[in-house]
Amino acid sequence: MLNEAKTWEIEEYPELLKEIRLAIGPNKIMSAAVPGIPRDLLAFTKANMRVIADTLDFVNVMTYDLKNRRDHQTGHHAGVSASSIAINAYIGRGLSPAKINLGFAFYIKWFKTVEGLCRKPTGCPTKLLEDPETGDDLGNAGAFSWHDEVPEELLSSYTKAIEHGKYDEVAGGHYFHDMEQHIYWTWETSTSIKLKADLVPQNGLGGVFAWALGEDAPKWSHLSALTTAVRDLRQIPVTPPSIIRDEL
Repeated sequence: MLNEAKTWEIEEYPELLKEIRLAIGPNKIMSAAVPGIPRDLLAFTKANMRVIADTLDFVNVMTYDLKNRRDHQTGHHAGVSASSIAINAYIGRGLSPAKINLGFAFYIKWFKTVEGLCRKPTGCPTKLLEDPETGDDLGNAGAFSWHDEVPEELLSSYTKAIEHGKYDEVAGGHYFHDMEQHIYWTWETSTSIKLKADLVPQNGLGGVFAWALGEDAPKWSHLSALTTAVRDLRQIPVTPPSIIRDEL
């Protein structure tokens, strides 16, 4: 829902970026982390994108948290298909692919689902995750880092997820739906990271980043997988993608 009291921020965002650039000068690298869900791209109109593209050296598109408390169905929060949609939204509004970095998640998310069998990889109904009036967290979804202690009430379901999780070949994402405790888990693995990284050469993107390094401790398996994927990508010729047109 659009907050009418804050619509002024849409036009002021590029103005803020210009003021920051003016303050730090032309020789310092300036970047921004930007939303990956198309409904959140309110400030990234085609007109604004021209200023944003001229001001920033690169943008980190947050191709994670692509499912959050405002959603009502399960899905891969850092999946390939949803990430591709996010990237194309920026390219379609005029941002050069070479300025885009693809985001990876070094943490796991969970959502409580409505009781009943739903064996689809995505699209199963969740419980109400956020109060529609206040925006308060209703405690039916969450996330934690790989170094965090798993909450006791989630431990048995989490253990099943790690043991029996699978990769959705259609939408591109690793997941597990616990039908007994009605919890949907979504996270990135070494395999899913490698497959998702293919979006970089496919779209002529500038690079990758992750949120966040410390969250991958103590095993650093996701960092290792992403490092390997980037090294492999250096051997792949990059073909400039065709321009995607977005009328929004």
